[in-house]
Amino acid sequence: MSHRRSLVLILFLILTLLVALTLIYRTTVFFGKATTLNQSPIALENSYLFASPLQAKADGKEQIRITAFILDGRGLGIPNQTVTLVLPPTVTVLSPLSTTDDTGKITFDLSTPVGSKIEVQAKIGINTLPQKVRIIFY
Repeated sequence: MSHRRSLVLILFLILTLLVALTLIYRTTVFFGKATTLNQSPIALENSYLFASPLQAKADGKEQIRITAFILDGRGLGIPNQTVTLVLPPTVTVLSPLSTTDDTGKITFDLSTPVGSKIEVQAKIGINTLPQKVRIIFY
């Protein structure tokens, strides 16, 4: 009888392992990456802004890319948020996206024919990100 219990236990463990592997396989193969519809509120203190490069020629051609990540309180990106930049009127903004992507990211390419030092701010509606980025067109 003890031998029979051991055999049943082994079969149960093998079956459990197969079910777990099947679930893992289906999740990774058919669904690709994990996605979420993040409905959490924006955490301005977690969201951030950066520029690359920090300097460019003021010839109207060279560009500086501004990237913003809009995040919630857990640090997860919030999609479909409209972000605007606070800039002088001499700066041209080229933006392939109008809202944040699935990771909460949005990029803006800036250029200007006027040399200047600019402090860039990002706004989401009436809220302004506390972080600012300083860039230079020379």
